[in-house]
Amino acid sequence: MSHRKQHAAAMGWLALVAVCVFWKVALAQQVLYWGDIMLYFLPMTSFALHWLTRGILPLWNPHILWGQPFVGNPQEWLFYPSTLLLPLLSPAHYLAWNAVMHLWLGGVGMWLFLRALGTDLRPALLSSTAWMLCGAFVPRAQFPGMFQAIALIGWLMWAVERMVQRPSPATSTVLAIVFALMWLAGHAQVAYMASLLAGGWLLWRWYTGQKARGLLTFAVAGALGGVLLSAIHWLPMLQLLRETPRVNLSVWGTDRFALRPEQIPLLFVPDLYGTPWQGNWLGRGNYWEVACTVGILPLMAAITAWRARPEGRFWLVVALMTFWLALGTAGGLYFLGYYVLPGMKAFHDPARWLILTDFALCVSAGLGWGSLRLSRQWFWLPLILLVLTLVWKWQGASLIEWEAGHDVIRASRPETVSPALIASAHETAVTGCLRTFAVALLALLVLRLPFSRWWWTGMAILLFQLLPLAVPANPTCDADVFARPPRSAQVVSRSGGRLLVPEQVPMWRKYVSYLDYGPNSPDYLRRWQEMLGSNIGMMWGLSEGSGYEPVPVKRAVRHYVHLSQWWKRAPEDSQLREALRKAGIGSIATGKTADEWRVFPLPHQPARARLHPSGTPVAVRDVSPQQVEMFNVPAGDIILTDTAYPGWRVRVDGNPATIRLHEGVFRQVSLASPASRVVWRYEPDTFRTGLYLSLLGCAVAVGVAVFARTVGKWTNASNQGNGEPVR
Repeated sequence: MSHRKQHAAAMGWLALVAVCVFWKVALAQQVLYWGDIMLYFLPMTSFALHWLTRGILPLWNPHILWGQPFVGNPQEWLFYPSTLLLPLLSPAHYLAWNAVMHLWLGGVGMWLFLRALGTDLRPALLSSTAWMLCGAFVPRAQFPGMFQAIALIGWLMWAVERMVQRPSPATSTVLAIVFALMWLAGHAQVAYMASLLAGGWLLWRWYTGQKARGLLTFAVAGALGGVLLSAIHWLPMLQLLRETPRVNLSVWGTDRFALRPEQIPLLFVPDLYGTPWQGNWLGRGNYWEVACTVGILPLMAAITAWRARPEGRFWLVVALMTFWLALGTAGGLYFLGYYVLPGMKAFHDPARWLILTDFALCVSAGLGWGSLRLSRQWFWLPLILLVLTLVWKWQGASLIEWEAGHDVIRASRPETVSPALIASAHETAVTGCLRTFAVALLALLVLRLPFSRWWWTGMAILLFQLLPLAVPANPTCDADVFARPPRSAQVVSRSGGRLLVPEQVPMWRKYVSYLDYGPNSPDYLRRWQEMLGSNIGMMWGLSEGSGYEPVPVKRAVRHYVHLSQWWKRAPEDSQLREALRKAGIGSIATGKTADEWRVFPLPHQPARARLHPSGTPVAVRDVSPQQVEMFNVPAGDIILTDTAYPGWRVRVDGNPATIRLHEGVFRQVSLASPASRVVWRYEPDTFRTGLYLSLLGCAVAVGVAVFARTVGKWTNASNQGNGEPVR
């Protein structure tokens, strides 16, 4: 088979795997909805689509926490190429098909990297399939930005390897483009980890003999080029990080979701503590954070890579070190990383290092497949799994109950851990142990066959083990669920002000419990939307003084917490009602439980803008997310209850004026005389500078590409003229 046909066959196979995982999206036209998709990414995507289809680039998001930056948000991807697909689909279908596409791209990236390392067709396909189906990749489709960044890890390593093998301006430019895409994809933490991995691989390749002339120079140029190309995103992001409390987390604050020592067997048996799609996950933390299995056969091939190839040792060391880091404070190494590695203090959830663990294991597997043979050393694997199965059959229920009792959220709600639930999780775990034991036995039988034969059987075993776990990991629903706004949205609209949700916990407990995905029926999901919790109202153009924002502006979130706590203490306090009116709050969504939840308007007329201190309302018109106008404004101090943030400017009848802080959070401008027009515009210097730098980076990249192509033509013509073969 020719090289081109091999690539085509591989692309087709990996596309088939992606379609099998998301068959309900590809064939039944369903959409992803669970967790952060419903609460965060679907509202954000709806907001972006609304303005992009009107020819306006939304720099500011006015809908949550009195307004937050949209450009520079570390979990948004406005300048990532997949945004170009957004106007072609509804937001829900866009997020679903985006997941299908990036699962395929993730497999392609791994395939290209392994082929660049000289791996044969079949081992590369096996490892690429394992990477697509592994526990650290496919369950994270509910985090689109993270999913996109994970899909690019293989591409980044491929770009580095290409440059190592052939340092040139062209390969350096390719590295710059992929590096920029990684940072534009929408998850700074994964981009940070992938950058460390790429740097480590480059230095290892250079140190072990690939000291090609100019390699490090081209590498630095590629990295700087990527920084230049992505400046439009990271410059505003750096400004946001100065305004948010997420920059310097304590070492204990970062240790939110980590792989606990008793969860290490999840590497072999991913459903050892149940699964959320069966409604019986009782492990500590979120399932999709600690899931890390790559399959028994890939794990055996990865171990073989230690002796098979020198590169295999590097990747096995990476797998070991990142697995150790994933243990968080319980492992010890995380403390060293926290204090030594710059940037570690800005990210929580050590379990996310398992993404690199699984990637490194899949690469090692690709390098070791050809040397994997039956030997006595492999008989210990089914023996260990048999012991684990017997122990879990005997004491698994008690161990699962102990595990659930040490989960932070369940410890505060012991009533959610019932004997029936423990029995269900135990049954799932024992079945998983038996399945893994059977796979290990089958693996030993397959290794008795010649490699040309066992490859096909090995792929079947891999699919048998991982596909049943990958398919239900991301629940879907009918797209019609999002076709019309909930009735409660009309209540908020009629109030003429913002919504305040003082307490999100009741909604999260019922609809977003990581213990159980729950039903996906339209009635159930519409009841979820009716609550307007988190950012759901944003899909219908509603604005909040509350909202779910992982990287919030600290002055805005402080004010939200202040009002929320006040409401919980004394909801009927007249001073509170006045404070809500002055904050532009027109309605409340609240309830002790989800079943008691109601959305109701407040009896006052909210004042988003007013004259201080009289409180006289001032009419406001939103021209775009980053432009607010007022007309016929009286003299005095004018308060606009939108978040004060660097980059906002105000002009009074065309003349610049000074913005001051009101109550430490809102914007205030003083007018010495009445004005016919006051215009507030969001014009951040970081965005303007980042735009110029990114355009400069694009120009340089195009120039290098044209130059390389032109020089290549001249070289070919010169070689032909000299009678030399064209390579």
